[in-house]
Amino acid sequence: MNNYTRLKAIVEVFGQYGIAPVAKVKRADFVNDLGFDKVFLNGLIFDVETVLQMELEDEIVQSLRRPEDLIQYFLQHQN
Repeated sequence: MNNYTRLKAIVEVFGQYGIAPVAKVKRADFVNDLGFDKVFLNGLIFDVETVLQMELEDEIVQSLRRPEDLIQYFLQHQN
């Protein structure tokens, strides 16, 4: 899967969670700025993992604080 396809898949999952990947939102903190709780955030990450057929280690999941972090991680790391 190329990066364009991966990005498109991530944006589609974000849309399901009400996240528009615009500059202001991309840099917002999931918890503090977007109001996500741990369960909602884990659901988002799980759905992205499923679509991209990847599984993240728990310590990586905990380090993903912003939509931008999530996008960058999945674009830089492939199966």
